[in-house]
Amino acid sequence: MKTERDIEEIKAAIKNKRELMIASAKTYGFTSEKTLRYSQELDLLINEYQRFFRKMELEKLPFFGYQTKEALRPGKLYA
Repeated sequence: MKTERDIEEIKAAIKNKRELMIASAKTYGFTSEKTLRYSQELDLLINEYQRFFRKMELEKLPFFGYQTKEALRPGKLYA
């Protein structure tokens, strides 16, 4: 499970990647390969950040708690 430190690192990575993407867009344009790569990498980081909080919220639900923990275990299809 991710710790608060891990989440802070992801937030910092998101900020850094966003800055790189914006700088790339200003220099090379919005549709350049470099800008699009940064955008895709940023999407992955944001998805990881959101997954962490979605998992925490689902685990708080009493009925879904056990099922959610099992479904979100590493290696599961929807994790």
